[in-house]
Amino acid sequence: MSFNSQRIRRIRRLARDAEVRESEGLFVVEGPRLVEEAINASLKIDEVVLPEDQLDHDFITVLSEQKIQFHLVARKIFDGLTTLRNPQAAIASVHKHGLELGDLIQRRGLLLILSGVSDPGNCGNLIRTAEAFGASGILFHGGVDPYNPKVVRSSAGSFFRMRFAVLEERFPYKKLFEELKKSDYKSVATTPSGGIAPEDVAENSRIAVILGNEPRGLPKEIEALCDDTVTVPIEDTVESLNVATAGAVVLYGIKRSLI
Repeated sequence: MSFNSQRIRRIRRLARDAEVRESEGLFVVEGPRLVEEAINASLKIDEVVLPEDQLDHDFITVLSEQKIQFHLVARKIFDGLTTLRNPQAAIASVHKHGLELGDLIQRRGLLLILSGVSDPGNCGNLIRTAEAFGASGILFHGGVDPYNPKVVRSSAGSFFRMRFAVLEERFPYKKLFEELKKSDYKSVATTPSGGIAPEDVAENSRIAVILGNEPRGLPKEIEALCDDTVTVPIEDTVESLNVATAGAVVLYGIKRSLI
């Protein structure tokens, strides 16, 4: 197997297998615009693959100026790499950039914790929302791999700029909340009813808002460990909100109360 074919096979596996992403310490970014955003966010680019029949010379200039390795491949090969139905003209392997938990929670501010959020689109939208409303960081606890290509695309570049850490689902809840308390965080669980309004959450400079799995919400054991609960008030005719929508309303309410 040639050098190029080995690299091609690796990128294809990175795009589809979380275990490969974990072992290689890499993930994929698809499309020239998002690759440029990753470069502008100072992420370390491993290499870029481009289809030889759709060259963007301005983008190639950017890669050359940044001394980033790139390869030209036939369209048939390129289409086999991408996860998109309508492939864009670049796919890059990029080094992972997450933080350790201790480093993430050192900074004051609003911390968003996604506990078991499993839908890639919702996860990516919440990353974008967190950046929009000034969150200091995101903690992924179980759920979808945040390096999943659909998460990366849905975040529209925010994934490259946000500070974040990733905890495996088996990481004990109790230990997590002990670490939050050590760093003086007030932890607030989102719940469908009975909680305070988002505008009433901000009592100090360190707030951790926890969102749960889309159909099930947060386990009762997490709610019990939190200092408070928050509820988005909605009409009785609506059972619940999508987790990305609920998260946006809560973060907006907290942001508004701090202005």
